[in-house]
Amino acid sequence: MSYRIIFSLLCFFQAAFVTGQTSRIQGKVTDEITGNPLQDVHIFIPNTTYQAFSDSLGSFVITGVPEGKWEIQVWRHGWVTHREMLLLKAGLQKTLEIKLSQITELGPQGADLSKGQSDKILDQLMEIFVGSDFKKREIALLNPDKLLFEKLEDKSYRVHSIGPIFFSNNETGYLISTYFEPFILGSGAKITANYSYFELPGAEGQAPVWRKRRMDVYQESPQKYLSDLMTGVVEKFETNPNPEVSFAGNPGDYLLSFTKPLTVNLPDGRKGVLNYSGEKLEVKFNGAPVNAEALLLSGVFSDRNPIFGLPANFNAEKLIKLANLEKTAESMQERIFVHTDRKHYWPEENLYFKAYLNYGNPLMADELSKVLHVEILDSTGYQWIHRVFKINGGVAAGHLALPNIQESGNFILRAYTAWGQNYSEGDFFQPIQILSHQFQPEGTEIQPEAVGVGVFSDKQSYEGGEQVKLNIMAFNPGGNPVNANLSVTVLDLNQAVAISDAKTMEESFQPKLAKTPIEDFPILPETGFSLRGQLLNTSGQAIPGSLKAFINGYNDVRSIGTDKSGNFELPPSNFEGDFEIALQATDKDARPVRNVSLNIKNYPLQSLPQSFKFPTVVPRGIKPSPDIQPLRDLEVGEILMEEAIIEDKRELSVGPMIYGRPDRVVKTEDIFLNGTPIQFLYALAAQVPGMTVYGAPPAIRFRGGEPLVLINGAPINSAGGGTFGGTGGGQTAFDVISSLDVFSIERVEIIRRLVPQYGDQGRNGIISIILKSGLDRTKAMEANMNNYTIFNLDGFPAYQAFEELEKSRAGFPFLTEFKPTLYWNPYLIATESRMSQQIEFQLNEKSGPIWVEIRGITDLGEPIYGSFLINGSSSLGK
Repeated sequence: MSYRIIFSLLCFFQAAFVTGQTSRIQGKVTDEITGNPLQDVHIFIPNTTYQAFSDSLGSFVITGVPEGKWEIQVWRHGWVTHREMLLLKAGLQKTLEIKLSQITELGPQGADLSKGQSDKILDQLMEIFVGSDFKKREIALLNPDKLLFEKLEDKSYRVHSIGPIFFSNNETGYLISTYFEPFILGSGAKITANYSYFELPGAEGQAPVWRKRRMDVYQESPQKYLSDLMTGVVEKFETNPNPEVSFAGNPGDYLLSFTKPLTVNLPDGRKGVLNYSGEKLEVKFNGAPVNAEALLLSGVFSDRNPIFGLPANFNAEKLIKLANLEKTAESMQERIFVHTDRKHYWPEENLYFKAYLNYGNPLMADELSKVLHVEILDSTGYQWIHRVFKINGGVAAGHLALPNIQESGNFILRAYTAWGQNYSEGDFFQPIQILSHQFQPEGTEIQPEAVGVGVFSDKQSYEGGEQVKLNIMAFNPGGNPVNANLSVTVLDLNQAVAISDAKTMEESFQPKLAKTPIEDFPILPETGFSLRGQLLNTSGQAIPGSLKAFINGYNDVRSIGTDKSGNFELPPSNFEGDFEIALQATDKDARPVRNVSLNIKNYPLQSLPQSFKFPTVVPRGIKPSPDIQPLRDLEVGEILMEEAIIEDKRELSVGPMIYGRPDRVVKTEDIFLNGTPIQFLYALAAQVPGMTVYGAPPAIRFRGGEPLVLINGAPINSAGGGTFGGTGGGQTAFDVISSLDVFSIERVEIIRRLVPQYGDQGRNGIISIILKSGLDRTKAMEANMNNYTIFNLDGFPAYQAFEELEKSRAGFPFLTEFKPTLYWNPYLIATESRMSQQIEFQLNEKSGPIWVEIRGITDLGEPIYGSFLINGSSSLGK
């Protein structure tokens, strides 16, 4: 069989596949009119796992995207969808400023359905999305409450959704987010939808089952046969495909042509047909088309369902290799090195870090830990800070906000994974100092060094306040550029002291000894962080019992039992930012238990493994203002003022409002409250047809938009979250409600119609909250608190840029005049296709030496590092 494949292209494909040249998408999403940041916006590349949600500042970051052409979509319910084609280049960051405009048209009104009607319609919808055998499949629709059924004049229903709907596929291990265009139920029309994929956290033993199922799906996918054509494998086609491959106009993409239409013989005897529009099909190396609409499919391929499919960035070659690997204690090792921006800090500063994980076998990375624990311990081993960070692609980055602690001095940064506790010396330790503002570490002589990295400046010397441009290069022993993942810090040595690492990267990446054979390891890799707690009686003794957990209101309700010692654990979670859990606990005799503990699970040290050397503390080189003094203990005769309590005065309830008679009145005495705003909203929504609550933090929708919120008749927010009459600070409806004590609410009046008295602000209806006062509120709290215990916890931190975080210094007089860390970038990517990567930063006003520190790891897992002195002599730390 003859075919033409350019041999040099094939070799290049293999090299590109192995090195995995990637880019990074970073940006901010704002309201086009107000400029306010938009939170919980979903930014994703369709049909892939590349995605992110914007944080409270509107910021987002997507890492590990291969170079080439990609379409990005930006979705948030109630806003116009944004689509944009991006051209990504390896090692370069793509920065986006996305401005969304709000949809002003009134949304559809959902029909009031009985439970029987609702169940019947949901079965119809599941049959459309999943298939007629949906009840036999391991598929679940996780958020049916986000569906809205609009009843039409002919008594049919048009289906809408409030944001994405999520299907959990336990056959392949993916959670599939689905955005669909409204359609009429039973019309037979083809559904237009966009999909993205999330990895489901798996239970023990689940991963091999999912890998096998994914490979089965892949063997029958069009992508598999397009990939075969890319590499010259032509045995499964009915006719000679005569494939031709050439480079596209941009790196990372290729042009494929073949005899069309092309019939494929599947292993089970069925036939699929590949075709495409135009002269050539633009594809990725793994066979995924750049433009899915250009690929024309028929035969069995036309019946493909994305809910049972695979993401376009699915890596089949890696799974094939994994299937042939033996899992041993050596191949499953995780070894950690942490790069911090400095080794000494002052109270209220941010400590920035990036952790690198070096694996016994890099192919095992996806099987191992997804959670990094970072702690600050004092010199006795007492834990001051514990946070968890998401491991992605073998790295984790973030910051720790240091408290204004009185006990300044010597501390230890500890970083570890749960799986690493199965090994001796599996933790990483770095001595740090948190000193009062009048002191700093004594400077020592550190010789610049470089292994695999170099720095080139645009000038020999710089004056104070100048802009500095540095070119950073990562190279192999032969001097050729390599692909590498780097972090870079730049210190002003007038204000900071350069201190060497306690352990080098090579030392940290040395093999560790397993404590037991791998089959006896007591701790499994964490796919998400775990929450554990204990039940105690009034005497503080542990007691067994059971709990019901309400996670972020009614979003997730779980029933849990404890062991004999009252200990319990919630399944792994992947919440970002702060989240809330309400626990209702009872003992074995069904009596309420109010003494409940709950924390993110950590792995305490039994003792510090070694003694650490800390620099001598000396007076600070540049003094802070003399008005700034460290915290001190109370002196004899000094007292703390007692808290003053102002009691409520009982008043009459608020009377009739200008909007007239409400459409619905919900009295809080008729609904259960546990004291949290989130739970109150879900309980209220259950009483109000057409009211929807979704997202985290929750968004509230009436009539397709956000309602106006009144407190005792006064407008607080505006429809869509702006301010009313210039007040309100841009609060959303949830912001307003979360500022209230829900036990102080007497009733809620709902107005679903347009209210002309409030002009455009009343277009989405009104939630009118009437407050209690005095004894009514006290009695309500006592009656409703029952046996619920509320916990507010911090999950994985959302990404925040160094420049944004450093603005917090302005809030502390003792930090404002100083900027010891001039630059920090944990996401610098070097690529063999570029000689160097450029960074840029501004010097402080006083000229002096600067210290550049680079740490990183190549795509082959080799550590590279360097420390460089620029603009001065080697007298560091003065």
